[in-house]
Amino acid sequence: MSAVPQPARKSYFFGKGYRDLRNTIQGAWNRNTNSINQYKANISKAKEKDMFIKVFLFFLNVLAMLAVYICGFMITFFISTINVVILLTIMSIIYIGFSIIWLIDRIYLVSNKIFTACHECKERTLIPTYICPGCGAKHSNLIPGSYGIWKRKCNCGTKLPTSVLNGRRKLMAECSACTHTLLDRETVPICIPVVGGRSVGKTAFINAFSRDFIEKIAPEKGWDIELYNEEKSDIYQKIKLDYSTGNTRMTERIHNVNKASSVSFSFFVKGAKFRPERLVHIYDIAGEVFTDNNENEVQKQYEYCQGIVLIIDPFSIPAVRSKYEVLLEPEDIAGIGRADINGVINSFLNKLREVTGLSESKISTVPLAIVINKIDSAGLVVDIGDVAVNKAMAADPEKFRNYADTQDYLCRMFLKQQGMESFLNNVSIKFENNRFFACSAIGHARSKGEYLPKGVMAPMEWLFRNADNKMAKEWKDTAFNRKPLATDNIED
Repeated sequence: MSAVPQPARKSYFFGKGYRDLRNTIQGAWNRNTNSINQYKANISKAKEKDMFIKVFLFFLNVLAMLAVYICGFMITFFISTINVVILLTIMSIIYIGFSIIWLIDRIYLVSNKIFTACHECKERTLIPTYICPGCGAKHSNLIPGSYGIWKRKCNCGTKLPTSVLNGRRKLMAECSACTHTLLDRETVPICIPVVGGRSVGKTAFINAFSRDFIEKIAPEKGWDIELYNEEKSDIYQKIKLDYSTGNTRMTERIHNVNKASSVSFSFFVKGAKFRPERLVHIYDIAGEVFTDNNENEVQKQYEYCQGIVLIIDPFSIPAVRSKYEVLLEPEDIAGIGRADINGVINSFLNKLREVTGLSESKISTVPLAIVINKIDSAGLVVDIGDVAVNKAMAADPEKFRNYADTQDYLCRMFLKQQGMESFLNNVSIKFENNRFFACSAIGHARSKGEYLPKGVMAPMEWLFRNADNKMAKEWKDTAFNRKPLATDNIED
């Protein structure tokens, strides 16, 4: 089915079989024609003979020609027809078999939501380029087809599996767009970009989630974790170091245009419950690059991601900073994000339009988790954290029955009270499925000891459960209603 030539030998029944059939039929008819020409030549030679012999040879050769015309052509036609029928029957059986295997392969990929998301260039492909273990040749469309149904024979003679049914995932692969080595192994990707302005706490959020998911959540549920490659292992060592010291590195701004601006932390989630495996990509990008639209590459992950985390620094809101700045630690003041939240959401929407073609009137179906970070500072926990949620649920148990819904409501109310109505409206209009959360990624001022994260897992759990049905069945630490509480008429 591939129009691109492959470094492999085509199956007999997809090329040479047709040529052999044509040559066989053509050869049979040519032999009849040659016989008739020979009889014509005999008649011409008989002109030099005596009249009796000439007449005798003339009728003899004419009868022979008639025999060839009638009997020979009929026999040739009959044998050719039998030959065609037999070969086409065999070909039909093979084509049906190939189509069934191709269909099973494609249904398996699509029904399990399997695709390849390159962690370097962010290009999405259904089938990556597979590498022949024998000679290193690149097979860009290794599927059941004209080069082989169950297996494909590379030009070097190595036989390669062509389907998920017989081990294609075990081959080495690379991205078809950037040739970066891939280890995806036909897994189910869960792609979550974490976005926001500079110094809002994106990296701290990723640190807290990644470390606690790998060290706590996965072991509690009997899931196995495997880091994607050595590069991701190095990233995880830095994450654990930050986590243990209470620090957070500023996301590096990539100035080399040949390198990706968006960096992913990627790991596999494995176990009996996850077959095929899940591959988690958490994307991070420097805040100033995000808000200034200075990326080195198109952020294609927005086109196929199953959820997005938008981190907000509440102290970047003028009204909040004015009210709470006197209560902040010097370290907290130094780390306040300066990007305007409305500017951030507008920049983000522009990126979505650029990548996906999202129109002004079209509502994105991608789940958006808006996370108000740093609630450990200046006592914000009393407004939108545990204290506020428990207080609201105790005061009005009929209205506030669910913790996550109550926090969503309080976060929206908090933002409205701080003059962020346009931001709230933008989110509601552009994102059909959105939910607000409050968290403290570090749990205290920076560099004051090991992370003590609060509220980090809930937004990621919500997005994971939206992204993957199996994850929704297995990760149920938080109760989420299908839709949050109505907040159209929030009262100040």
